[in-house]
Amino acid sequence: MRSYFKVIVMVSLIIFIFSNCVYAHSIRHHLILMGKSLFKFTLSPLYGIFIKGPRNIKEAYDYEVYGDEKSEKRGLFRKKLFALWRAPGEETKGLIDGLVDSAKAGGQFLKEFISIFFSD
Repeated sequence: MRSYFKVIVMVSLIIFIFSNCVYAHSIRHHLILMGKSLFKFTLSPLYGIFIKGPRNIKEAYDYEVYGDEKSEKRGLFRKKLFALWRAPGEETKGLIDGLVDSAKAGGQFLKEFISIFFSD
């Protein structure tokens, strides 16, 4: 019974060792990834404010003004006013998306920094 267990463990270990070949990144590679993460960390809030937010506003405006199934209700003034009412919320959502992406990039930067010293 014990010999079968030892054989199974040894075969499993050999399969595991050879199937998961890991190639550690060089320090240069970690520094390149850190630079990308740092760039994304600093520019993600600006992307959220100047690109994502206006894109959200445009989509919300198109949906509110021209998204009605009845053609006679499309383009009404009250629908345009409601779309304008939604604009600050959509811009805020874009900013939050940018801040979340920035936080993720900051975490990735720290992971790459730690990986330099622990040879990951």
